[in-house]
Amino acid sequence: MATKTTITWDEFLTAGEEWQRWEWVDGEVEFMSPANPRHEQLLVWLIESLAKYCRSHPEWIAFASNCAFVMTSGNWRMPDASLVRKERFPGGRVSGTKIDFAPDVAFEIYSPGDTPSQLQYKRKDYQQSGIIQVWIDLDTRLVELIYPDRPLQYFQEDQALVIDRLPDFSPDLKSLFSV
Repeated sequence: MATKTTITWDEFLTAGEEWQRWEWVDGEVEFMSPANPRHEQLLVWLIESLAKYCRSHPEWIAFASNCAFVMTSGNWRMPDASLVRKERFPGGRVSGTKIDFAPDVAFEIYSPGDTPSQLQYKRKDYQQSGIIQVWIDLDTRLVELIYPDRPLQYFQEDQALVIDRLPDFSPDLKSLFSV
């Protein structure tokens, strides 16, 4: 049985090369596979949609993929994109280098390098942290919506993604998958 190690935030920041992405999972630095161009193109579209949403709903703050959040498990996760209620930050202002709590909503785009066990563990980590999860599958053109306390929902490209805790957020999935 492997023993968990500890790491400081500064050590975590220098664990890899500048071009790499990594997370802190169960006492180990876990490197993520590089994203393919289509993944990155879709991510830009998603972040643009989230930024537009936050401009019209200033009670929300959007984050891109290089922001680390602390999960209930103690793991440091970096979703592809995320939303956090502004009120969760002291004075409603973001500060520091990492966020010491989990996001309210995490958006993830499946990557070819993701193993089933990594995906299952990340989903579990998110669920235990009370996160609404949005998983986007470019190959099947499906979006999976996972609430921490409800059954899984699927959305096809001819449907609008509706997340009931995000009023007026309903991105056009056909547009998303045409990227």
